Amino acid sequence: MKKVFFILAILSAFFVGVNGATKSTSKSKKPVSSLQHTRNAILGQFTKGSIVDGTKGTGSVRRWYLFNEGSIGGSYTMLGKSEYISADVAYSTYIRSIESLFGGMSLMAGTELSFPIYLKASGKSNILNDHRPLETKETEGVAGFGVQLPLMVGLEYKGFYITGLVGYTWLFMKDTYAATGRGANPTVTTNYDGLIYGGGLGYKISNVVNIGIRYVTGELTNRYAQTKFDDSAKINGLDLHSITNERGRDLYGVNYQRFYGFISYIF
Repeated sequence: MKKVFFILAILSAFFVGVNGATKSTSKSKKPVSSLQHTRNAILGQFTKGSIVDGTKGTGSVRRWYLFNEGSIGGSYTMLGKSEYISADVAYSTYIRSIESLFGGMSLMAGTELSFPIYLKASGKSNILNDHRPLETKETEGVAGFGVQLPLMVGLEYKGFYITGLVGYTWLFMKDTYAATGRGANPTVTTNYDGLIYGGGLGYKISNVVNIGIRYVTGELTNRYAQTKFDDSAKINGLDLHSITNERGRDLYGVNYQRFYGFISYIF
């Protein structure tokens, strides 16, 4: 009898312990369950590689894809009285809506960073008062390079797109002129910068390859403090013909136009 009573006492204690443990575990799981529910509700709005804009309260949640592109191309640039041909490398990043906004078109917005490397120059000088021709047959190295950083906003429809551009550009140029006597051809390094705007169009091939063309224009400023004459330029008296040296200030309103095409890989 004592053994039976002892066994029943043990079983009773066991079931009480299990019941208490179950209640305790249930209580401890509530915060975890609530956290998981909240997390799932938030993550359920996202798709891999996208960001979200909008709320369910409006009846829809609009998703956007993030794209990155690396590109190569070439450009033709008119800078005042000078003309240049360049090889270009660029990187751009932008978002595009997954859902079409209207008429089957998707909105896209982002930025583009491009680096034209000027390989060939022609035309006349912008910085000398006699506007003498640039030397094109006996130049050494590149004629300069640039940095262009515009913001982009556009529309895409079945791979075809059109975009508007507005931003800023910096040009670091080296003008070469023919020597009047013996010695090396004189060179002058000079900088330009200013606001630019324009547009472009293109086509995306299977969301992997993008081909496009762009056009930008603006009025740039030639910087007095950044115009440097080498020894040969000083010997040939080019510094005496400098427009900015005569005025003692920057040269404003230099017309700038750039046409460029590219092919890029989307990743």
